[in-house]
Amino acid sequence: MASKNERNTAAVRRLQQLQASLSGQRTVSTSVSDASNDRGDRVCIGDVCISLQDANTVEKVPVEGMLDISRMDVLEHLQWMMRKDLLGQDIFLIGPPGPLKRHLALTYLHLTNREHEYVALHRDISAESDLKQRREIVRDEMLGSGLTAKWVDGVAVRAAIEGRVLVIDGIEKAERNVLPVLNNLLENREMNLEDGRHIVHHARYDALLQNHTREELDSWRLVRASDRFRVIALGVPVPPYPGNSLDPPFRSRFQVRYVESPYDGSEGRHLRSIPIESTTHANAAELNILLAKLRDVVQAVQYAHEIKDQLSISSSEAATSSLLPSFPQTTIGGLSDLFTLFPKESEQIFIAMQRYWPGTWVGANLTSEQWAALASLATKLQLNIGDHSTSRKSGTPYELTAVRGSTALFNDGSTTVTLPTPVGPKKLMPIESTDTGASGHRFVNTPRYRDLVTRIAQAHAMGDDICLVGGKGTGKTSSIMRFVGLFGYNVETVHMYRDMTARDLLQRRGTRQDGSTFWEDSGLVRAALEGKLAVLDGLHWVRAGTIASLQRLVQDREAVLPDGSILLNADNFDALLKRSRMSPEQLLERGVRRVHPSFRIIATASMLPHHKANKQDLMWLTEEVGTMFQFIEVSTMDVTEEASLVRALTACPEDKLAHLLAFARRFRKLAEGEGSGHETVLAKSTALSTRQIIRICKRLAAYPDEDLYSAIHRTCLSPFLPQLARQALAEILADSNIRARQHHPKYDIEISDTSLRIGDVTLPKYVIRELDVEAKALIPHTSENGPGFFDNEVHTRVMREIAVDYGLGEHLLLIGNQGVGKNKLTDRFLELMGFPREYVQLHRDTTVQSLTIQPTVENGIIIYKDSPLVRAVKNGRILVVDEADKAPVHITSILKSLAESGEMVLADGRRIRPPPHAGETIDHKRDVITHPDFRMIVLANRPGYPFLGNDFFGSIGEVFSCHAVENPDTASELSLLRQAAPAVDPMTLEKLVHAFGDLRQAFDNGLVSYPYSLRELMNIVKHMQAYPDDPLDQILRNVFDFDVHRKDFFEVLVKALSKHGLNVAAVGFNAVKRGNTVDGEKQKLEVKWEQGKNRMPPEASQPKHGKVDNQPHVGGNQWAGGSGGSDTAGIGGRAGPYRLHKKGNPIVRLPDHIKNDVPEHVKEAARQMGREALKKRLAEIKMSAYEASVYKDIYDAVSQEIRQLKVVLEGVQAKEKERTWLQNQTDGDLDDAKIIDGLTGETSIYKRRGEETPEHGAAQNKPKRLKFVFDVSASMYSYNEHDGRLNRSLETALMIMESLQSLGDKYVYDIVGHSGDSDCIELVAAGKPPQNEMERMKVLQTMSAHSQYCFSGDKTLAATEKAVKDIVKDDADDYFVLVLSDANLRRYGIRPPDLGKRMEADAKVNCAVLFIGSIGEEARMLTRELPAGKAFVALDTSDIPKIMKSLLMAV
Repeated sequence: MASKNERNTAAVRRLQQLQASLSGQRTVSTSVSDASNDRGDRVCIGDVCISLQDANTVEKVPVEGMLDISRMDVLEHLQWMMRKDLLGQDIFLIGPPGPLKRHLALTYLHLTNREHEYVALHRDISAESDLKQRREIVRDEMLGSGLTAKWVDGVAVRAAIEGRVLVIDGIEKAERNVLPVLNNLLENREMNLEDGRHIVHHARYDALLQNHTREELDSWRLVRASDRFRVIALGVPVPPYPGNSLDPPFRSRFQVRYVESPYDGSEGRHLRSIPIESTTHANAAELNILLAKLRDVVQAVQYAHEIKDQLSISSSEAATSSLLPSFPQTTIGGLSDLFTLFPKESEQIFIAMQRYWPGTWVGANLTSEQWAALASLATKLQLNIGDHSTSRKSGTPYELTAVRGSTALFNDGSTTVTLPTPVGPKKLMPIESTDTGASGHRFVNTPRYRDLVTRIAQAHAMGDDICLVGGKGTGKTSSIMRFVGLFGYNVETVHMYRDMTARDLLQRRGTRQDGSTFWEDSGLVRAALEGKLAVLDGLHWVRAGTIASLQRLVQDREAVLPDGSILLNADNFDALLKRSRMSPEQLLERGVRRVHPSFRIIATASMLPHHKANKQDLMWLTEEVGTMFQFIEVSTMDVTEEASLVRALTACPEDKLAHLLAFARRFRKLAEGEGSGHETVLAKSTALSTRQIIRICKRLAAYPDEDLYSAIHRTCLSPFLPQLARQALAEILADSNIRARQHHPKYDIEISDTSLRIGDVTLPKYVIRELDVEAKALIPHTSENGPGFFDNEVHTRVMREIAVDYGLGEHLLLIGNQGVGKNKLTDRFLELMGFPREYVQLHRDTTVQSLTIQPTVENGIIIYKDSPLVRAVKNGRILVVDEADKAPVHITSILKSLAESGEMVLADGRRIRPPPHAGETIDHKRDVITHPDFRMIVLANRPGYPFLGNDFFGSIGEVFSCHAVENPDTASELSLLRQAAPAVDPMTLEKLVHAFGDLRQAFDNGLVSYPYSLRELMNIVKHMQAYPDDPLDQILRNVFDFDVHRKDFFEVLVKALSKHGLNVAAVGFNAVKRGNTVDGEKQKLEVKWEQGKNRMPPEASQPKHGKVDNQPHVGGNQWAGGSGGSDTAGIGGRAGPYRLHKKGNPIVRLPDHIKNDVPEHVKEAARQMGREALKKRLAEIKMSAYEASVYKDIYDAVSQEIRQLKVVLEGVQAKEKERTWLQNQTDGDLDDAKIIDGLTGETSIYKRRGEETPEHGAAQNKPKRLKFVFDVSASMYSYNEHDGRLNRSLETALMIMESLQSLGDKYVYDIVGHSGDSDCIELVAAGKPPQNEMERMKVLQTMSAHSQYCFSGDKTLAATEKAVKDIVKDDADDYFVLVLSDANLRRYGIRPPDLGKRMEADAKVNCAVLFIGSIGEEARMLTRELPAGKAFVALDTSDIPKIMKSLLMAV
């Protein structure tokens, strides 16, 4: 604790600063009493004074004032806060996003010597454990090694009891019902605690103390709320900023003050501690003039946003389309630093502004209207920002020329700037080196890379953290590794993932070996403490609120961790040492930890600069996140650079390289929105990065006869692309003159004692080391007493591809459907190579701990051993990772790090790392060095429905060499089956192979929902081999009874079987009813019936409807609506004319052999009665025979498409995920129900707030809302004879209505039309779908009539705008609008950009347009001008289900 004299000295220093701020208009006076003064020490601003008290916990007092207290606006805010403090009122500081509000609060606390507790809110914050109390399992010293559950006070409780100020940052980010837990504490200073204590108001406690002893109050578990307890809440106004609005009871308890930013650089910390050594200096006067002009620009733009509602006549986006993006609060401070240190940057003002103004180029580009507005403003202020082309440029006039010691040298061509810069502990790599800085990787120092590394080094020298934004494969990782090598940093990579929480970024809960709990630092915190470079890889995956939770760490280098410990920047930590007179060890014991001054953060985000992105893809980048980083654009490589890079790193044949680069150039244009809707589906489904091109070229260099066509298909995993994407890929390959081989070469396998040859690939066999005694037992055996592997041509070809990549040092990813032989193929290859295999199978609950540590019990003691992963890394074995798509995303991200950089942090604190460079040291206790023979072979199922895993390939597939493992071709599959079932007739095997081929094609076409594989076919022939007398229809039931209720599937199955001569007796329910037969005779099985309730039903005699009553009936033959009886309409019985279920009646089903024991004349009578019921049904719905015939003709034309669309619609999962408590977690808050499990050593004892993904097929809480907007204008009728567009429109409408008729629980849809008469003609009302064929027929008749009799004209724009607005009026899980048009827009002067704006008017609505008619190429031209991926052409009705699948699955 500081002494009295020191405290007086500090107070005097603060008062002297205040006195220096005196002005003529406002009197600011301060005074300090000596120690004998009854009032104690005070600080005053004007006539408002507040007493100062000694701090009991000195580290809880902010070490420095964050703002300049000579500023009058700051003093006014501080004086207001003093008044509220003296009145005992809680404070709410509200204002634009940025550090100003937090800095103001901390400045006040520093000035008044107040202790504080700080919490940054986010959507994962818990009201109970984060604010109130949490439980920990700790060692009980009284019990020796025993454990006990202990309550630990949260920030709000500590602040209330200790008399501290509770600072709550980011109020708008908290979930609903989180903050109300504080309402009673705010209003009455009372709170019930989970450990049984009760916080009471200080006045009430003091009154009780008058009549009772303190011991009595303690026994009553009463705790006094300090009279010095206050709350300072920080938030942004909602709206206009995103966030949750304030709960009225919570809001009413605060006094609020709007804190407006001056946008002059005073909001944050910058440059004050950075000395400058330079051969040139910025002209201070000129710089101040420039900064003043820039400040005027920033303030003008911000003011335009503030008054936009007054200037616009509507709330539409178009009304404010010329508004420039908002400036982050820290823009001027950053530009001031940049121009001060690097004066020549001020010659390209707009390019420099983009580093602190990401809204102009990240996921967007300034429109011509926006640029005109900016240029006009700049002209008025005499500021030269260049022309419109400048907005797409990036770069710096400087070049990093050397890093020497702790200085970096930058040259602009004429002068040199020398700046002190932090460096890491590793040996600095010379600038001339061709190493990236990562082990074993070569760096090609192109001009683009030199510029990029220079800009990173500039930001580093300025003390800024960095965000690199660029497309996939543009060199973000390579440039970071180059920077790492030049500045000697160690790297801690944090792989971001979509479900990552704010807490995951700082600390995770863990369990020790004895069952006690602890908090484990994240890689980011370790980097901060050890002075490393933290790489936040994939910032675009996480939510803005999660990123913003790091604001204080990024901007101030300070943070409060979940375990209550405090991170302080190095200067403040050193100042605290002096003030407190403690040692660093003592501060560490008190939970105060020093952030290393060399610590830096580089984040990466994969987005194409200057290209418009969907609003959903920009959810990570808000104005608040914009204040945290210096944003650096990573531009796409041009063709020349990429070619030089590939040539330098590979010896690829020139002719193939030229074709490959031409293909890549065309392919990447699709991702930039320069393709049609079909082509954009391809760009969204896969990518072709420079890394993948280099991988292809390495193969081509090593094996010149390699097939380029196959290499591209393999890289893109083309067999698993959506059908539209596959078509687009084939077209682009053809345009690039890349053709498929006519015949694949056949490869043979040759094995010797020392080598393995597969075709033209020869590899040395693995040699087991003498010390590796268990290796031999780990070699798979597929031949001798193993699971069995049958050689075939296709699998041999895949093994050859695996051998090529293994020889080139790649890690492998095998993706395929179930049952195609991924595991056996892998085991066979390892067996041939003599490789020992370590195996790990991932699943939903896989954790870092379970992946890296394996608990075993020896002699009654739990022993923790290395997992298969660690053993494989240490001993140079192959690690087979199975079911990788089933693991949590953060686990697969860790595997990416291991494959990409050879690094991985283990649960016990050790780290896997590559072999060290020369001169590098190894920490033998912590470092696990990767053996050079270590490889990973990762196995995963294909992405998408019906597979229920994560998209492993889409997330991290780029770092693996990928191979699609498909079902064998016909010849290979037949060869394999003959080996497995030699006794089965070869012709029957051949027919089965062809039939299964048709079923697989039906899956690809969307006609069936299950991808039938080799595994199912193998099981069928194994049964045929073992039981040759069983009939085929009953053997097929072993596979197909899963789908017994799917009539549409069995239509496809029967067609496939009969096509190839397999005329089975029955399928589906018919096969079930037929049962087993021997020599054509049904097997007779006796069933003994006991007298009583369950007696035999009456004999079947004459079908009838039955008598009607309201009573339940089981058995019998008199009453309608019963079950288990005979003759009457009912359920589960026999010989009834049709099915009829009476609500509330129990369902009893007769055994199949009793159901089928019905005379033929009775069956025929039942069928006749059913036909008469159908005729009556048609009469009831008033449908004539002619109308029924027309309806059937339209239906038959799209019956296959209806089946396809049903499969698509059934496969769409719920988008809305309920925020709830997820249990059985390995980190989070201790679950009270799991305390006993924790004491026994169980690790999954936590719960955490998260989004619970509904089980596939489970009922949605809210339906998906669909709206179909049909063109029923005159042109539809007029041009129908030209291209059948009206017929196609009617077919599409029927397809939609038929497909959705049984999915009312998942979808609510409506259909509207538009024509020259109206922009909204109601055809099907929302929630009121047509109930029968006639009602659907009437919809079609209405559409046809409108197009025949309406006036000419087009209201596509108005109809689209109205549809997007109307659909969100209903609460739904998701929103889709599909506009169907005949592309006749140009005739009516409709511009594609105008339609595009209306389609994207609401980020919640997924709107697409489908052109079903076209004159010439007009439709395809329009798709290239409309938003990428949202415009399609379907001149064939069969394409529509595929397009619907692309739309529904992409969101």
